[in-house]
Amino acid sequence: MIEPVRYPHKQIDLKVFKNFFDECGTVTKKETDLEISPVWERVFNRWTGDGVFKKIENQDIKSLKEMYENYYVNGISEGACAGKEFEDENGNFIGWEKNTRNVNRVIPLSEHFQCNSIQPTEVYKSLFNKFNIPDILNIGKAWGWNFDDVFVNFDLADHLYSLDILMKILEQYDLNKTMFIGDGTGVLSTLLYNNSEIESSHNIDLSHFLLRQYINNHENDTKIKYHYAENFDVNHEHDTQIIINQDSFPEIKTESLQKYIGNAQKNKVPFIFSYNIENGISFNEHHSDYRSVILNKGYSSIWRLESTLRPPYVFELFHLNEEKD
Repeated sequence: MIEPVRYPHKQIDLKVFKNFFDECGTVTKKETDLEISPVWERVFNRWTGDGVFKKIENQDIKSLKEMYENYYVNGISEGACAGKEFEDENGNFIGWEKNTRNVNRVIPLSEHFQCNSIQPTEVYKSLFNKFNIPDILNIGKAWGWNFDDVFVNFDLADHLYSLDILMKILEQYDLNKTMFIGDGTGVLSTLLYNNSEIESSHNIDLSHFLLRQYINNHENDTKIKYHYAENFDVNHEHDTQIIINQDSFPEIKTESLQKYIGNAQKNKVPFIFSYNIENGISFNEHHSDYRSVILNKGYSSIWRLESTLRPPYVFELFHLNEEKD
């Protein structure tokens, strides 16, 4: 059994938090409470708590610095990347079933990238040579494994898999202006910004995740604008070419999805890329039927691929229908 370890504690410059609020402005916990779906309400009640949202509302940057340096320890990451869930009250790792599952994902990962081995050390060595995988993803004491001299984040396999597919789509359609909706800890967006020449992008998410995405990418060359999901302007104008969502479309309230996809339709965003459970309703009664929202806003499905790493998840690319005279 490959035993996971936590990434060492690393400090975050206090200026990062000040700059975040200078760029993004204010948001209140009340706005967050109104925005979240029942799925996220359960996560917050069980793991996240109110503390981080109160600190964000008050712009308490010193407290936030300490919280995000322990991001994976104190529950802020839950719902996006597991951290607190896998540790008992004594600090011992208890997520052995998911640990085995995530280690075994190296097999379909190796098949996808046509590696010559299914040994984790060899596969990840090859992928770390292929991609720029910044250490910032692990800041906050992430769970992962040490394969020789390489620390591999617990959730990295699936993100590298989706990154490769996404980059091929961007290349095929010559796209370099992106928008991430609900990117959580920001693993996929961070990987994309560090491995593809993205000219400009927008990140939209709940405040505690948006701050994490800013921490990951504040030094990146990509021109990124950050938007709180809690008070996103439905009339915001932008020249995005593709909207990207992994894992969270089903967990967003239908009325919020209507807002985001309606905004995409208004701005004539040609593509939407989704990597999600296809019909979330059959898995959770609180999941949104995101496909119906997208299709009803004038998009058509033009490509689909079942995930080999994480069935029954499905990659799907939607394209905005041509306007008829």
